[in-house]
Amino acid sequence: MNDMKIQVVEKIPYLYVEGRGAKETMGDAMGSALGEVWSFMEHHGVAPAGGALSAYYDYSEGDMNFRAGFIVTNEDLAAAQGNVKSDLTPGGRVIRMIHRGPYSGLEAAYGQMMQFLQENELAFSPPTIEIYLNDPSQVPEDQLLTEIYQSLG
Repeated sequence: MNDMKIQVVEKIPYLYVEGRGAKETMGDAMGSALGEVWSFMEHHGVAPAGGALSAYYDYSEGDMNFRAGFIVTNEDLAAAQGNVKSDLTPGGRVIRMIHRGPYSGLEAAYGQMMQFLQENELAFSPPTIEIYLNDPSQVPEDQLLTEIYQSLG
C-alpha cells in the first residue's frame, strides 16, 4: 500500500495549459499539454522550479478536464499569456501520497486513497494534484515517482 499522510501544504505556483482526455488517451493529451508549456517556458526564458504537475478539478467518468504544466517561481507567474495560464495550487489540508511505479498504476493508488478517506471519515474536494518527480524518458517505469495531493473538504 502507498504511504498516505494527512498534512498541511503551502500553495505552489505553476504555469499550465488546460486539456481534456479520456482515460485511454490521457497520456497523449497530457504529453501534448506539457510539451506546449515547456516550449513556452523555453521561448520566454522561464526555468522550472520543480517538477511537472497536473491538476484535476473534474472527476467525471468520461473525458476529464485537467491542467498540465510546470512548477515555477512566484515571479514567473507573470510570464503567462495566451493558452499558457498561471495559478497557485490551493494550500491547506490534504492527503499526501507517493506512488512508485507506472502511471497505469495510479488508478489503484487512487482506490487506496478512497478507502483511506472512508475509513477515516474524511471528505475530499477538488483539486487533486499530481507532481511528477522524475521523467519517464529518464527512468524505468517501475521507478517513476508521482506525488499526489488530494484536497480535503
